[in-house]
Amino acid sequence: MFMMKSIIKMHVAVFLTGLFLLPVQSHATTIVNHNFNDGTFGPLYHESFWSVQSSGGVGNTPAGRLTISQAGTPGKNMGINLASYASNEFWIELDVKIEGSFIGGSKFIKFFGDVMPSKNNMTVGVSPDSLTNTGVGYNGDSLCANSWNGPSPYLPASCLSQWEVKAPGNGGIDLRGGTWKHYKVWVKRATPGTTNGEIKVWWNGTLWSHIKNMNSNPSGVDPTPGFDSVVFGSYTREYRAETGVGFLTGTTPTYYIWMDNLYIGTTEKSGGSTTQPPTTPPTTTDTTPPAVPTGLLVK
Repeated sequence: MFMMKSIIKMHVAVFLTGLFLLPVQSHATTIVNHNFNDGTFGPLYHESFWSVQSSGGVGNTPAGRLTISQAGTPGKNMGINLASYASNEFWIELDVKIEGSFIGGSKFIKFFGDVMPSKNNMTVGVSPDSLTNTGVGYNGDSLCANSWNGPSPYLPASCLSQWEVKAPGNGGIDLRGGTWKHYKVWVKRATPGTTNGEIKVWWNGTLWSHIKNMNSNPSGVDPTPGFDSVVFGSYTREYRAETGVGFLTGTTPTYYIWMDNLYIGTTEKSGGSTTQPPTTPPTTTDTTPPAVPTGLLVK
């Protein structure tokens, strides 16, 4: 009997040890699924340039709004810590619009590998001097930059990737115009020391770009097992069209970046679709009556 109890205790100890050694949050997880309708930022932290507006969101509901009136980073972050999920793979989905005279650039969505110092980050939409969302920055703190519409001839060998889907035209996603549009992205930072990183971005339900073989996690650079955090808004730059030069600081014409129905998770949003549903009913209606049945025998 004593031997049997000892064996049972040993198995329980082994089980508990294995349980505590399991990866943190290894299962599929919804991290944020927030529509701002309660007038708060929910689980997101935010800085001073962000606010929740009581109207103006999708369907004129509440939404988050970033006010840009000066260049630089301070006060423009909204985000959440991701370290406990120990993951290099995340999905983000949101509705977005820009109102006002948008003449600079924004990092839009930025994943941090480690906040201090910055290591193997990924910036989605990086283009500090452009009016559009043009691509992804990665490797260190954006030492590589890939455009949605294909490789640049100036990329070094360490930044060469493979485009499965190239965006049309100049590749830019235009968030301006003051109307709500839908943005969705899947990021997979590479296994350390490999080039198996990937990113997919959908714009209004259409797969806009798919980039593979990204050297997005060079070994020895980032000691963390996954991304540390993600922020929205972040750094902005004043851009002066008359000189074609961007400035790190200074005032800008005021514009607003709105976000609503924000989802962050380690898997795709439940019920999410990669194709845009129809927004109007069919233009024609079938009014043909059914045919009268024949050959029936009534008794």
